[in-house]
This record gives sequence, C-alpha cells and structure tokens, in this order.
Amino acid sequence: MIKKFFSNRHRPGWKYDSKQKRYWSWGFDIRLSDRRRKREAGFLSQAEVEAVLARIRLAERDQRYGFVTPAVAPTVRELADKHVTKLTSHKEQVRARRVLKTLCEEIPETLKVNELLTTHLEKFVERRQYEGQAPSSVDRELNIISSALNSAADYYPQELHNWNTPKIPRPKHSKRRRERVIKAAEVAKLLTWLYSPQRHDERDARAANRRNVGHVFRCALLTGARKGELCKLRWDQVDWGAMVIQIVGTKTEKRAQQTVRYLKITPPIAEILNERLALSRGGYVFTRAGGEVTDYYEIMGEAKDALGLAYGKDVIGGFVTHDARHTAVTRMLQAGCDLATIGSITGHKDKTLVLRYAHASNESRGHAMEVLEKFAGNENLGLGLDSVGTDALIYSGNQRVLVPEVGLEPT
Repeated sequence: MIKKFFSNRHRPGWKYDSKQKRYWSWGFDIRLSDRRRKREAGFLSQAEVEAVLARIRLAERDQRYGFVTPAVAPTVRELADKHVTKLTSHKEQVRARRVLKTLCEEIPETLKVNELLTTHLEKFVERRQYEGQAPSSVDRELNIISSALNSAADYYPQELHNWNTPKIPRPKHSKRRRERVIKAAEVAKLLTWLYSPQRHDERDARAANRRNVGHVFRCALLTGARKGELCKLRWDQVDWGAMVIQIVGTKTEKRAQQTVRYLKITPPIAEILNERLALSRGGYVFTRAGGEVTDYYEIMGEAKDALGLAYGKDVIGGFVTHDARHTAVTRMLQAGCDLATIGSITGHKDKTLVLRYAHASNESRGHAMEVLEKFAGNENLGLGLDSVGTDALIYSGNQRVLVPEVGLEPT
C-alpha cells in the first residue's frame, strides 16, 4: 500500500502540511512473500515509491521462479571503500575518502546500496551546509558521491544489475563565472616587485623562489596556459631546434586522448627558459617534481600586501593567477585573432569555451562604440548639428521627433 506518513518532528526531505501542522512524506506499507511486513517512509514523490515497489516485486518474482540466484547487495560503506581504492590519484583518494566517510556517518551502518534514497543524500547536504560549507563546495562533494554511485553497477554487476541510482539533491548556488581581466598597470607593478633584486633581509633561496614565481606568472600571460600545465612542463617538452614548447592539458590528463598543443618560443619566453635552464637540477622547468611552485601563494600574498593589489579569490574585485589565462584570451580577441587560432594556443576545441574566457574591457567597449559612431554618426550621415534648427522639432502623437531642415516631412 502506498500512502502518506506523518510526523510531528522535522525530518530531511519531509514536507510541512500547514493545515495539519505536521510533516509528511510518501511511503509504503506492504507484506513480503515470506509474510514479513515492511514499512518505509521518506520518499519525495509517489512515483519514487512505485519505482521501489517495482524493484521489490521483480526481485521476489525472480527468486520465486528461480530465474536468478538472489545476490546480496553491498552496503554503502563497502561501495565507498571499493571506490576509493579504484582512484589513481592520491589527492583524489584523500578527498573521496573524507566525503564518503561523511555520507556513511549520516546513514545506517548496514544500509545496502540499493536501499539508498534521495532523503539519505539530503541528510548529507544538510550536515555540510550546517557545518558552513558553501553550496558550490557541497555540489562538488556531491559529484564524488555521484561518481561512486554510478560506478556501483560496474563494481558489483550481479548484485546491482537492476538498480538505478537515486536522484542527487543539488543545492542551489550561483554559477556566475569570474569576470576579471588583469590590467597592464597591475602586471607591471607585480612583475617589478617579483623581479626586484634581493633584499638585505632576504635569503638567497627566498629571492630565487620569488623570481621563479614571477617567471610562472609571466609565462601564464605569455602563453595563456594554466598554472598547473606550467608546473608540469618538462625540459623534454622544450624543442630548441623548432623553437616550440609542448603544453599538455591538465584537465585531460586522466583521459585517453589528451589535449596537446605546441606554442612558439618567443624572445620573452626564451629569456625565461634560458634562466631556468641555468638553475635547473631536474627534469622540470619551474618545479622540482611537477608539483607546486615553491612558496607560490605565500610570495603572491606578500606582493599583494606590499603593493596594495586586489589579489585573491576572496577579495572583492580581486584577481588570481588563473585570470592570466582570461587576460591572454581577451587581449588576443581584441587584437583581432580568430577563434580557431586562439583555441589552438589555449587548448580549447570548442569556440564557445574561448568566448567564455573573453571579457569586455574599457578599451574594447570604447573601440566598439567608435565603430557604431562611424556607422551611424552625424558626419557619416551628413547630419551636422548646424543643419538642425528649432523649426525642425515636431510632435508625432506623444513623441518628439527631430527632423533635419532638408525639406523632409513627417509621415
């Protein structure tokens, strides 16, 4: 029997009935083939209850007629452990283990994967939001849970061959993209500080790291590459004979077909590479082992404080290193470069992705207005201000119409 269940206390996913002043949800109350009674509530809709009952009836029918040997579905905890071990990146393993552990803390310990409901996932969302996590951060954590659930049938094909994943409750959050182009004055101030000579109270290693930070930031502007791509740049990807460098896309490093692009070594890039080559002790250009640039964010923080720059993702109107990629795309578009050429430099195959990184600036808006002025301005149309007199002001209905004194009559 499908019916509504009521409760005097609030439960995740339950709706509030203002007339009865109680919370309610859909659920079922049935008798199984072995005469056991099973009741469960907390469903978001009647259709969700019907889908669960259909799976129960299908499993009982298969068991009754011996079509399949009933297999015990794994618990959510077993699925979480299996999914973490399948991940190749240590960083992804750590994060997935933390997220899935939090989910398991909000559900019964023996809950099977095929018994997991949307209401269970809503408990996870409510906890993370209560702990102060931003909706966008919770949404990214739900991606990890969704990945584990979607892989469940691959991990356990016999036990979960008829199972469908529950709906993921996505929290609402703003999806506005960053719109920040780094100004030329900001670039000049920042690079001047990063490239300045060693200070009297600064160690040699710190001064070298500060200069290396300047190299990475400047290369991001010169190539439009991501910071992670520059951190992974190896010397065997630098071809001095052809004067090109090979950039491998970090967003496609886990895919079979990676994004690889070849960029010309311009004189500024060559100057940076030659200096790094003289100091290199390993196979990577800017880093020791392809990881993070030493003291990168700490040095950028010092530069921000020393120069008074609006830097940082939490600063209103501030820029971050990734905005150098935005800036490079915008400047190339303003210079008249076509989308295909820009995409070959930045690694974007879709032209709409290139436009996503391009942002209007005061210069581009001023140039656009000049184009419109040349098209429909007074001089182009022969409508000098001196040719318009007061007698040419007429009224048409409730609108005031300006007609030049050249013998035209309003219609």
